[in-house]
Amino acid sequence: MFKNLTLRYRIFMITSGFILLGFLSVWFFVRPKYSETIVKERMTIVSQLQEYSLRRTDNTIRNWLNALTFLGEDIKSEPENANIIIRRAINYTPGLIKIKLTDTENNRSTELTRTIYNSLNFPESSDRWFTSRLDSRVSTTWIADSTQSVDFFIARLPIQVVPYPGAPSSEGMVLELSMYFNARPLTNDLTNIPLGDPDTYEANIVTYLGNNVVPNVSIDFPSSLIGEASFSSEITIPINDKDWYVLSSRFETVPFWHIIAVQDTYVLQPVRKLMIFTLITGLGILFIMILFSWYVSLRMNQPIAQILNDVEHISNLDFDHSIREVSLPEFSSMQETLENIRLTLHRYQKINVEKIILEEWKNRYMMTYTEDMIGIIDSNGKFRFVNNHLTHFIEEFALNPQEINFKQFIRSSKIELNKVNHTVHYPDPYVIRIEKAELVYFKDEGTNYYYDYQLVSFEDGSGNSQGSLVILHDKTNDRLVDIERTNMINIIVHELKNPITGVVGLSKLMIDNSEIDENEQKELLKDIYLSGERMNDLVNRFLDVQRLEYGRIPVEFSDVDLFQVVNDVKYITNPLLNDKKLKIDISAKGSNFVINGAKDLIFDAVQNLVSNAIKYGEPDRTIEIELVESSESIEVSVTDFGLGISVEDQQKVFEKFYRVRSKIQAAREKGTGLGLAYVKEIMNKHKGDILLESNEEIGSRFTLVFPKNENESA
Repeated sequence: MFKNLTLRYRIFMITSGFILLGFLSVWFFVRPKYSETIVKERMTIVSQLQEYSLRRTDNTIRNWLNALTFLGEDIKSEPENANIIIRRAINYTPGLIKIKLTDTENNRSTELTRTIYNSLNFPESSDRWFTSRLDSRVSTTWIADSTQSVDFFIARLPIQVVPYPGAPSSEGMVLELSMYFNARPLTNDLTNIPLGDPDTYEANIVTYLGNNVVPNVSIDFPSSLIGEASFSSEITIPINDKDWYVLSSRFETVPFWHIIAVQDTYVLQPVRKLMIFTLITGLGILFIMILFSWYVSLRMNQPIAQILNDVEHISNLDFDHSIREVSLPEFSSMQETLENIRLTLHRYQKINVEKIILEEWKNRYMMTYTEDMIGIIDSNGKFRFVNNHLTHFIEEFALNPQEINFKQFIRSSKIELNKVNHTVHYPDPYVIRIEKAELVYFKDEGTNYYYDYQLVSFEDGSGNSQGSLVILHDKTNDRLVDIERTNMINIIVHELKNPITGVVGLSKLMIDNSEIDENEQKELLKDIYLSGERMNDLVNRFLDVQRLEYGRIPVEFSDVDLFQVVNDVKYITNPLLNDKKLKIDISAKGSNFVINGAKDLIFDAVQNLVSNAIKYGEPDRTIEIELVESSESIEVSVTDFGLGISVEDQQKVFEKFYRVRSKIQAAREKGTGLGLAYVKEIMNKHKGDILLESNEEIGSRFTLVFPKNENESA
């Protein structure tokens, strides 16, 4: 039968048979493998997104649980200072919105809430508490509340407190410490996965009982998804009459599981597109071959052979070989079409090569000029790429980055690795080893630099090194900030120690001695009150400085007459002047002393300078206050003709808590060491300046310089 067919029908039947065979091959052989690859690739991406989100959440919860444990230990060691400890903790713990300390015997509690969360309706109790994986003493619960601006993560810890002086019970007591954290960012991070259309996936947090933490998710995940594996576990299950690919992974810190379900239609979308493309392509080729069969039946086979020979180069990705002209004009259009295709493919091939080269150089430039130090190491330990910052760093060791071996560099006597941590990942077919540490660079004696060190090493299945990536991030400034913060805390504690000691000592004296008469009691109570006032003044002044420094005090600017402010300060301080037999002489050079500013803050600044002038000097002096108007500014100078300030102290006198110690009489005067720091912040708010001049002739002269241009409120 086949022999009886003409050439055109033979070509048509053969072409149709091959197209059908190709389509069936794609359907039965390519499609399953391609589907498996697509599912694996897409679910790997989902798994990595889940791992990253879960890792960030675990790190946050671990920090919260550590904060709970540390706070519990602090309260246990100093139960009498529980309120102070709680107030301190709520200001320094990220994400913390409320602390509750309950006496389990009498059910009395102490609560402290951050001001911005006072309007929240805090859950009083929960019937679902779960033991932390990190500490069996800690119970946790996660409450998602869509009616409020936060979700609640609550952690509680029982504290056994031994008897202490002033305790309500001589037998000790059991306290329950509860800390409320804002878990809304964690909930959003775990339920809003960047997978495109949100209708194609669902994500939730599930307890070991199978309960969903987020109640408004449309899918109730079966409890069978919960397992003890710490890594993602993938299964396919039907939910709500649809097939879903489900990933389940547990938290490392608390007994919760993170579950992501992705519709199979979303995962297998590229497969459907492939089949549609294959079908359309097959039909297109079939249509072309029908036309082609007519031409072949009418013409000789030689032009076809020539064209097929030229097209073979294209099939081998050789786009430099042109499609030659054929002798028959009927084939000219085909020859031109194939030649245009070849030219287009040749152009695309060149564009793709240039694009790859451009991408490589773009990545190289980004790594070259980034602030971090980045180096790429080959399998022999030599640097293949070193960016500018790492080059300068290596050259400080008198080494050549192009010649040095990485291990030789990292083992330098000037480098020390601390807090080393190793993790291993197994993405087929490689093994990725990540080493993290704190790198300390001992540059000179007494000069250290600190870096976050990360080495990512790639190995094949046999354990052979394929290369490494090293990244150094400079965190020296962060270390200096931590040191400065620690020093400030030490200073605050030191300044509070004396008044606290006075309050405790005098209170104990009154408690232990029942024979103190009424007059002595009044004197002791007065001393206790003064100590408390000193602590209150220190704390309030410190908070004023901090709020001014960080812009947390609302400041309203208006027209302020500096001459009137100076006279008001003189009137207020008259009692102090009379006590030390002092006088104030006010002089003015100019006609208009009105500026745009915050009157209360300016009054505080002038009063602080006048108070210091009264305090640091002998009796029978005249304090001079001079106002000077110029074209650009108005100056207010306070000259005390007092003890003066040494050159060394002048460099530090505006620092927080710094007090002049070089002069014995000045050191004896009581003070917080925050006054001049407060004045400096006030002048910063007014875009002004404060100047200091000190010598034996004038004592000390402080000058406030206010610009005359309009000040905008901060």
